[in-house]
Amino acid sequence: MDGLIDIPEESWLRGGTPDESRIVPWGVQSIDHEDIDFWQGRLETNLADKAVAALVEELH
Repeated sequence: MDGLIDIPEESWLRGGTPDESRIVPWGVQSIDHEDIDFWQGRLETNLADKAVAALVEELH
């Protein structure tokens, strides 16, 4: 699918996923604290910034 952002293993500062993972920038959700079963991790700031920029572009 076009527009997905790959998450390289080295971009995880803490945590991670056992398989290849991608960010879907247009898949914005508002979740409640009760919806979170576990803490997945923390990504490098530049990757999060790239995802936010892609979302803003999609919304414009």
